[in-house]
Amino acid sequence: MAYPYSEHAWQADKYYAVGDVVRANPSKGNTLAFKSIVAGTSDSADVYAEFTNDEPLFPFQITQTLVDGTVTWEAFEPLAEELQKLAPTAVIDLFEVVLKQDLNGIEDVLRYHAGKNGLTENVKFGGNTYQAVPIEIDGFEFTTQGALPRPSMRVANVNNAITSLILQYNPLAAKVRRIRTFAKFLDVSNFSASLPFAPDQDITDALSTEGADSLIMETFNDTADPDAKTVETWYIDRIGSENPEFVEFELTPRLDLTNLALPRRTIEEFCPWKYRGKECGYKGDTYFRADDSPTTDPEIDACGKRISSCRARFGQNAELPFGGFYGARLQA
Repeated sequence: MAYPYSEHAWQADKYYAVGDVVRANPSKGNTLAFKSIVAGTSDSADVYAEFTNDEPLFPFQITQTLVDGTVTWEAFEPLAEELQKLAPTAVIDLFEVVLKQDLNGIEDVLRYHAGKNGLTENVKFGGNTYQAVPIEIDGFEFTTQGALPRPSMRVANVNNAITSLILQYNPLAAKVRRIRTFAKFLDVSNFSASLPFAPDQDITDALSTEGADSLIMETFNDTADPDAKTVETWYIDRIGSENPEFVEFELTPRLDLTNLALPRRTIEEFCPWKYRGKECGYKGDTYFRADDSPTTDPEIDACGKRISSCRARFGQNAELPFGGFYGARLQA
């Protein structure tokens, strides 16, 4: 089954065989895909208008069909379809650590995968290479108790590689993206005779009964889909443990980062913006004292940080950039 994904889902005057798959438009965030169930030629401009700009809206649903020229398409969701199979292919966990210059001292993205399911070599997904590194994760479960999860990610510290990274760059507050997909959706270039894989449960059953020789290894050569994935975003809050074997990072949602206080702005009477700064926006040639009386001396130009200060500079009826909370009063 071919996956002819492109910037535009359908190509006019192109013949599609039964089983060919296209997406509405991955660059616009679509999750639905469309499988040809009646072969034919695509020639309908209406398809682009209906599906290439935005996510198809409800009541458009999975299994609903769409006629395009002489082709009939059926909507499906690749991840859901694979998950509902009696024997789905292996779940693949990929990790991206996004380092920023202002936070970590470098602009870089580190990509890893845990090396499970027989995939012990580097893999490619969406054109990016993920290095095979032993990674153990836990604590990602959400509960109904109200507390946010704080997952742990333990990365093998082979030859002190992670320790060296920590010494060179500050990993705290770095973004960690956990990408989950199925093995069949990895890039085509991964799969050859030397890189087969097997589902998790098959591996467990084989090792506990007949041994690894009984495994039925699988390869896929035409089902790559970089958009068939789920993505979770976390942030490194602290280093939980460090030793020659592994380094443990404690992850947290952005809302729960250490020292992040809510609300980010306090309710107060006076404006917090820097006078003539970006938020203030005042660029006028008229100068004022702190009591809002006019002056010709730019050296004593100052703002009283009151709503009346904004009105003196921008006018009584203008839209004011006042950053305080009008009517609020600080209590002693």
